[in-house]
Amino acid sequence: MRALGIVVCALVSAGGAAAATFTFTPSATPVTVATVTLSGVDQTKTFTIANTVAYTGGSNNAGWKVQAAATTPTSGSNTLPALTVTAGSSACQSSCTTNPTNSIGYPLTLSGTAQTIYNAALNTGKGTFTVTSTFQVSYASNIFPGTYTSTVTLTGSTGP
Repeated sequence: MRALGIVVCALVSAGGAAAATFTFTPSATPVTVATVTLSGVDQTKTFTIANTVAYTGGSNNAGWKVQAAATTPTSGSNTLPALTVTAGSSACQSSCTTNPTNSIGYPLTLSGTAQTIYNAALNTGKGTFTVTSTFQVSYASNIFPGTYTSTVTLTGSTGP
């Protein structure tokens, strides 16, 4: 049996807001996924990335969204299937007046094109929240050992 691991690096950018103040702050990076011992059986591992979304002030609430794009996990010329997002949640940090109403259906398969992985509908998500997304890595029974890496790019902006 051989062990292998995956390292995910997250890059982050922030979006702006119109009538309210919007900020998107990432958690520390990179994320290292637990090592898998190859055993001839398909396996999956999950990891989470938590970000802070603050939508405060103003009387207009356009909602907001967190988006993600990811490169295919690779180790040399070997690849794993695309990362998936299997869940998203939020928790109030401070000054929350309206919890986010998330309309995203899971699981989502990530690609190089950004897609919404968590959102707050119009007139929801007012306050400062920790938004946690659960990502999944799949390991086929016949993959080659190695350290697989993927870059996850996370962005936040106003609008559901």
